Amino acid sequence: MPDLPSHPDTERGDGPAIAGRSRRRTLLALAAAAAVVVLVAVLHLTGVIEMGGH
Repeated sequence: MPDLPSHPDTERGDGPAIAGRSRRRTLLALAAAAAVVVLVAVLHLTGVIEMGGH
């Protein structure tokens, strides 16, 4: 069976760009999670929200 022709748009030359995007997404998710934790801590310390309170 002959090999299929290679097409430039299907080659895997863009590996680092895909890894870069997932790294940015991971950093964005971590930054968002850290921002939520800081927000909850600040609101708790200022008395706006109380843990276990109704």
